[in-house]
Amino acid sequence: MSARPLVIITTRLPPQICGIGTHSWLAHKHRPNDSSSGDFLVMEGAAASRALLGWDAITDFNGDPGKLGQALDGAGPANVLLHYAGRAYQRFGCPTWIPGVLSKWKAKFPDGRLTVFFHEMPGKLPRLSRHFLIGKINARIIRQLAAIADVLVTNTENHVAILRKLSGREDIHCIPVGSNIEPTANSSQPRMNTEFIIFGLPFGRLQTLQWFDSEIRSWQASRRLATLHLIGPEDDKFTGQANELMDGWPKPSVAVVHGLLPSAEVSRLFARAQFALTNVTPETWSKSGAFMACAATGCAAVIKADEMQFIPLSYAIAAKEVEKISDVELASRTVSLKAWYYQNADWAVTAKRLAVLSETKELAS
Repeated sequence: MSARPLVIITTRLPPQICGIGTHSWLAHKHRPNDSSSGDFLVMEGAAASRALLGWDAITDFNGDPGKLGQALDGAGPANVLLHYAGRAYQRFGCPTWIPGVLSKWKAKFPDGRLTVFFHEMPGKLPRLSRHFLIGKINARIIRQLAAIADVLVTNTENHVAILRKLSGREDIHCIPVGSNIEPTANSSQPRMNTEFIIFGLPFGRLQTLQWFDSEIRSWQASRRLATLHLIGPEDDKFTGQANELMDGWPKPSVAVVHGLLPSAEVSRLFARAQFALTNVTPETWSKSGAFMACAATGCAAVIKADEMQFIPLSYAIAAKEVEKISDVELASRTVSLKAWYYQNADWAVTAKRLAVLSETKELAS
């Protein structure tokens, strides 16, 4: 491994709630050989993160370009890993100052190496959309970062295609997300075949409820669904809409709203329930924490689309199959999905790939 120091620029580490920050921490925690080193430069909350994680090398720069630049200059010719999503660094998704800070650092330390992990990409928007200009500015920031980065990484094939178009580069790597929910150790309890889960952030839970609304009503009527666990943080807007939708069900009482739970408790529910409803599509599955939680824990992942012909979505359960799939077929697919996960998306796999890509140009190319 390289002797260069490692610097990770990210958003907010635990205990702050942030998927990108959690990804940053878990990928580093499982990093091979040198996981005891690494400086984190975070937007905010460094003191709380140091206390919770037992990691002293966490400093916040509070969105200040000058403070970030000083920290990078202090690190010198380091391996720098930037976890990027526009909204993570600026409320409107346009942190226009980031490329300049990194470009100045690269000019001062040409032996330093920059890896950028793009967690989000701008989508196509109509010109009349109030987000159109923001998307264009973010696309420009991404092009600038791609121009100075040694290694480009993202988390879906759709994002790879967008990044290739924006950057003009072909050397882009795709690494699926890992699950933030680790399986319960030595769990031998039987699964409850009438219990379902919806897990994730408020908008994702609402979208999943909307997608499966007619199926949920049908499964209630046939007694296929007796309990639906809803897990994740709540907000005023999307949680209210979700509650209104569920109040219209024949049996609203099937929904058990847990709110935000500790990871171990979420894992216990994933080990107990037979199915988890997800809002994944062929374009988004590889960045879905809910889908990966199913894979890691052996819970059956239910998708709205018909059966997929490619791995790992071919191991998911189409909504129309829920009431008719055999126990043998269900077990076969969940076992296959779990095996795929630990070979391709487990944090140890992700951490090793990131370490190799960020440290050795010859191996990254």
